[in-house]
Amino acid sequence: MRFSYQRLVHYIYHHYLSIIAVAALLTVVAVYFAGQLRVKSNIVNLLPADHVSVSELTKIQARVGGIGPLMIVITGDDIDKSLDFMLTLADSLEHNAYISSVSRGKDSQFWSSNRLLYMDYEDLETIYSRVDDYVEEEKVRHSPLYFSFEDEEANTLDFSDLEAKYEGSRGSKRLDNYYLTKEGNGVILRVYPSGIITDVSFSQRLFNSLDHTITSIDPKSFHPSIEYRYKGAFKNSSYEYQLVIDDLKSTAVYGLLGVLVLISLYFRQVFASIFIVFPLLMGVAWTFGLTYLVIENLNLVTVGLFAILFGLGIDFGIHIFARYREARRRGIDIEEALTITVCHTGSALTTTAITTSGAFFSLMVTEFKGFSEFGFIVGFGILFSLAAMLVVCPAFIILAERLRVIRLHQSNVPAHLFRRGKYPFAHLTVLLAAIATGYSIYNVSSIEFEYDFSKLKPAKPPGAGSLPESLKETRSPAIVLTENFEEASEVVATVKEIKSNHGDSSTVSSVKSVYSALPKRQSEKLDLIEKLKTLIDESERYLDHAQRVKVDSLRPYMEVAPLVLEDLPGDVTKQFSSKDGELLNIVMINSAVPLKDGRQAIRFTKEVKKITTQSGRVYHASSAHIIFAEMLEIMLDDSVLAIVLTLVVVTTVLLIDLRNFTHTLLVLTPLLTALLLITGFMYLFEIRLNLYNMVAFPTVIGMGIDNGVHMFHRYREEGAGSLKLVLRTTGVALLATSLTTMVGFSGLIPANHPALPSIGILSLIGLGCCFVTAITLLPALLQIRENRNRPHR
Repeated sequence: MRFSYQRLVHYIYHHYLSIIAVAALLTVVAVYFAGQLRVKSNIVNLLPADHVSVSELTKIQARVGGIGPLMIVITGDDIDKSLDFMLTLADSLEHNAYISSVSRGKDSQFWSSNRLLYMDYEDLETIYSRVDDYVEEEKVRHSPLYFSFEDEEANTLDFSDLEAKYEGSRGSKRLDNYYLTKEGNGVILRVYPSGIITDVSFSQRLFNSLDHTITSIDPKSFHPSIEYRYKGAFKNSSYEYQLVIDDLKSTAVYGLLGVLVLISLYFRQVFASIFIVFPLLMGVAWTFGLTYLVIENLNLVTVGLFAILFGLGIDFGIHIFARYREARRRGIDIEEALTITVCHTGSALTTTAITTSGAFFSLMVTEFKGFSEFGFIVGFGILFSLAAMLVVCPAFIILAERLRVIRLHQSNVPAHLFRRGKYPFAHLTVLLAAIATGYSIYNVSSIEFEYDFSKLKPAKPPGAGSLPESLKETRSPAIVLTENFEEASEVVATVKEIKSNHGDSSTVSSVKSVYSALPKRQSEKLDLIEKLKTLIDESERYLDHAQRVKVDSLRPYMEVAPLVLEDLPGDVTKQFSSKDGELLNIVMINSAVPLKDGRQAIRFTKEVKKITTQSGRVYHASSAHIIFAEMLEIMLDDSVLAIVLTLVVVTTVLLIDLRNFTHTLLVLTPLLTALLLITGFMYLFEIRLNLYNMVAFPTVIGMGIDNGVHMFHRYREEGAGSLKLVLRTTGVALLATSLTTMVGFSGLIPANHPALPSIGILSLIGLGCCFVTAITLLPALLQIRENRNRPHR
């Protein structure tokens, strides 16, 4: 291996310009592909596309578009003026290319005209019975044998109790036909986009078109106080995507500038940071170019990887340049200094890179794409960074030396580069580490998992006017695709049976299809209405003027015919329509529990996700909440698998490299201790595990092992009695690499999307723990072992 590294250095030394040119060309091609990467902020993208719930939701979105309308909430001091603006806007959007239909409000005329058909059959019987009883009594009263008592109550028809039962809220007759905000200070226009909610470019064009239309109408011309805002799944998805993109830009800039400043301060040379950063940027570009070719997009877990890869990859450059500078300061010429650097430090870097990348590659076997895609990108990112630092970085160093941009050769070699010594307080260090580890183990069971999904989503922008309960989407329905009336009816009946079997513990509130909007027992009701009509016609002479007025008020509602789907108003059928306006045979299952709670979402999912009807057909319900629930279960299982896999891979590679079980155990001990210390800090600062930050544990394992490997390799190179020298050279380099990596992760902290700060915080704690245990616990263990192996005199 040493001979191979020597040949590599010899080739780089004589062909450094060609290497830089080829690397630059590869980078240009990679940047072209990386520039086509898109961010998918929907949690659906964290599970495989062939997963049953995901494939079902994809089918639903392809046919329906967004589940639920986009709502435009219009508020102002004069609600009538707000309504005028809303109606004008609705008319302007009727032929908008991005909108399939517009729903202004409720079709009160339809419900009023068909009120008898939508009454409970028993209540309709009550009306008939009261009219019949009244007529029979009046017949008796008109009989010549009838004798009246003075205190006898007058015979009257009274429907006030039924009127109260079916009467809606009273108010302005004009406003009764429209949806109002919960506060009553605005009106709500519902529009149904013609595109798919996951199509980011469509959403951007949709909102640009809406904004342009609203601006052209000028809401202020109706009333100066009028304001508008968008609500609904389309807006939430678009807002979250834009937030993630903004976070991505800020974390990249923060990480890049932070690392440049740290390297410049560490090496006290501005140009040193530039010649390290250039090769690293090339490696990162190669990584994201490959990511586009293989995965095509980033998700909520991998979106912040630029800053992370930059902070991680710079470690290789720091180790290379630090060791090269040390050799040059000892008076060694350029080629020999590079040979020493690549043969010794490069060997350690290769071990750590293979170990770390192997650990991340092991995540690819997990089903949770937050882990698998993270593992793929970081795994290749590490290998590309290693290649850039072992080949391209030395080429840049040679170029810098030739151009006399950096001067590292010194006539007087610093004394500390030769100063050796023992690690002090070895036993005390081990004791303190044992106490801290014991504290962490004792409290590990107290660490909680964050099941409240609302805390993992970005806060919605403020605005006046909230949705009424009837329009809120906090309990979005699960959707079942069926093909016809029979299938839809069978699914509805099966879900009702499931709900009944679960009793009070059922998580199902209601289930309906578009056919559910048709009157129940319609033929029986029509027969009864016809009987009522005949009764009134035949008995009209028995009615006095006051009672005739009451009975006549029923006549308009008795002129009804059987209702079919085409008769239903748009505000009912819109939710069951495709983006092209076609009525679909979909079934909606509403939850009786708040699905933002992951535990409740899991209960709801288990109850309805697989529906087996009496005919033996199997249907699968899907929604974002069902996918979230299944993702929680998969992620919790995969997180354990991910941690075990990374530890197994790390241990295996260390055994192959060190060829000694004791040495492997020594290098692993500070890492395992650091993992336990993380849980101690989590308990101390009340940090919860969540869907996103679980990725920090395999990340810390893969990256944290580097410190121990570098420390042990340098100690084995220098020999017994060299721990003080190792700490002053490799230990200081580890401080620089840990800080730069932590700067990369700290770029996630100020992000607005809760997913990114949660990953950043836990990773920072983990990297800090790994660094501290590597420069304290490992040297302490090595010193104790060295003392025991020293021959007694």
